[in-house]
Amino acid sequence: MGYESEEDHETPEEKKLRLARLYLQEIEKELEERDEGGEAEDGVEQRLREDVEADKGKLRRQISDTLDLENIASSSLQDKRHKQSLTSVCLSADGDTLYSASKDKGLIKWELPSGKKLHKIRGGKKGSEEKETGHCHVINCLAVTSDNKFLASGDANKQIYIWSCDTMTRVHIFKGHKAEISGLVFRNGTHTLYSSSFDRSIKVWSIDEKSYIETLFGHQDRVMGIDAGARERAVSAGGRDKTVRIWKIVEESQLVFNVPTVSIDAVKLLNEEHWVTAGEDGHLAVWGATRKKPLTLVEKCHGVDPVNGEPHWVSALATLYNSDLVATGSRDGNIRLWTVGDQFKSIKQIGSIQVDGFVNSLSVGCSGQLLVAGVGQEHRLGRWWREAGVKNRIHVFSIQLKQIT
Repeated sequence: MGYESEEDHETPEEKKLRLARLYLQEIEKELEERDEGGEAEDGVEQRLREDVEADKGKLRRQISDTLDLENIASSSLQDKRHKQSLTSVCLSADGDTLYSASKDKGLIKWELPSGKKLHKIRGGKKGSEEKETGHCHVINCLAVTSDNKFLASGDANKQIYIWSCDTMTRVHIFKGHKAEISGLVFRNGTHTLYSSSFDRSIKVWSIDEKSYIETLFGHQDRVMGIDAGARERAVSAGGRDKTVRIWKIVEESQLVFNVPTVSIDAVKLLNEEHWVTAGEDGHLAVWGATRKKPLTLVEKCHGVDPVNGEPHWVSALATLYNSDLVATGSRDGNIRLWTVGDQFKSIKQIGSIQVDGFVNSLSVGCSGQLLVAGVGQEHRLGRWWREAGVKNRIHVFSIQLKQIT
């Protein structure tokens, strides 16, 4: 017989009440740590109101109009652990810490804005997994918890490593996928991890319990990416099965959205009800949970390759959650910034940042003023092209706010 706690005997009503009390305590603690002015009750009430609006998909910060896209400072970060192409960059929620990974299996924790290297973990040779702390196969993706306590890294050898963010010591390895790990994301406010894989499945893991929870099936092709918000659900991109799927985990159901394109290789939430997709065919689309077709679609959003006339593959996609800001990357020499209009029925380019090479990963800071790009000579998933003159490194862009006159 397993260990039983008082929680095991709760009624549904008692459980809801207990969780509500815990949630209120967390909000009060957060406000106290921020030392925000005003009455505590007003702060809690405002936070609860914002959370309700966010859950309904109605909370939207109008970030785009406040950014001075003509005034962008840039710097770059390099290290011998990243001699090969960068594959993933991941910012902590407060934007003070950056995690990066590359094809040479190196993993680095950086301090921002100083660029100081806080921890470096080398990659090992294939076959030496038992001897090495770090990955021995290419790291495809990274994810960090919203409290910056745990980092997850997924590799081409079907494994997910879990790291303590404070010490960068490895605390666990999750095994179970049957092919490369393609995407990782933590449910916001929790230590629940969702992973996507080329084995066509999604898996759910508990970091606290160091345990596997369940597998979600439905995609008919490689799952290329995954994202999640605060709800107990995830959204995934199904590659050449041309679908996006919303996984309602509690209800044990899924919603399927068919994309009228060649493939769907990236997906990022705008809020709990809306998301954007991008793919090999250069499309950029905005979606809503209540409609089966895109709310708006831009074709060839990074132009076409002058050599073969094919659209530039959108190789990186990022959003600023609960805002109107979207960033995309490709190999056309530019990171492009976009704004999503009212009612999510339009998306237009508002700026671009020149970057040579394959933009393989993008991460946006919580204010929208920080943008980080992982760049390489090759696409993060293969070696079909090679930009020999490009340096494999991280670009950090600081965007100023417009001066109010």
